[in-house]
Parts: sequence; C-alpha cells; structure tokens
Amino acid sequence: MLSKTALIALAECAAEDGFNFANFVAQTECLWQDSALVMDADAWQRQWFELEIVNGLALAEWDEQGRPDGGSASWGENYQQEARELVAGLLALTA
Repeated sequence: MLSKTALIALAECAAEDGFNFANFVAQTECLWQDSALVMDADAWQRQWFELEIVNGLALAEWDEQGRPDGGSASWGENYQQEARELVAGLLALTA
C-alpha cells in the first residue's frame, strides 16, 4: 500500500500525461481497502471509477493513434483538466 506522502507525490504528476495518469489509476485501484488512508471507501471507489473511465478513454484514443511513444497528442486538450480534477477529488478523500 502507498503512504499518504507517496500518494501525494504520485498525484502531483498524475495529470502531466496519459502514461502518468494510467500509472496513478493503477496504483490507487485498491487503496480503498486502507482504512488508515481512506476515510470513505465507498466514495473512494466511486471517484476512482471516474478516473478509470477517463483512463480507458485516453488509452483507447492513444491506441487508435497507433500508440505513439510520446503518448496521445490530444491528452492536454481532451483529458488533462478532467484528470486533474478527478485526482484532486480522490486526494480529498484521504485521512
């Protein structure tokens, strides 16, 4: 499990690009089980699911673009702001 310090560090760069966001989503999937870190497991899971939807859409677009090494060209335009908001919302659910 991640410590709160590690989670915050991961969150700070999560929305920089689709690869960092995908990593953040993967690293936080099961954190709802950590009652020392997460205040409301149900709310965490609902918020995390929203992150997973954005992640899935961004990864699908990246795949459709031929999986460019630099990530999706449209990350900043289509997903970055929502990713920032969702990450902030997830962090707000920590103890």
